Amino acid sequence: MAISRIGALVGLSAGLLGAIAPAWGQSPGLYYAWRSVEMNLTTCLDRSTAALTNAGLTDIQVEGNSVAGTTDISTAVFVCLENSEPMTVMIMVSSTDDDAAFDLRETLKASF
Repeated sequence: MAISRIGALVGLSAGLLGAIAPAWGQSPGLYYAWRSVEMNLTTCLDRSTAALTNAGLTDIQVEGNSVAGTTDISTAVFVCLENSEPMTVMIMVSSTDDDAAFDLRETLKASF
């Protein structure tokens, strides 16, 4: 009986240590940029879609005033803001690889 209690205590202690151990996963890289552009919403969405396609992103989806696409390790989103003249376009890129996120953002900026 005492042995089973000790075994249960050891098992419980090991479980608690596993539960409170810090996670050492890599945090995602997140980069963004914006600029003013002289165009309408349709043109902004079309150019955003073309930039994502040219950069090799897939699963491209247009939702309202934004366009998003993905790679194996990254997600990129263009948002076309019509709040002012000229329009503002924002690019956001997130990836598990910090360098890949930065490089993709620069590629999309140049392609837009």
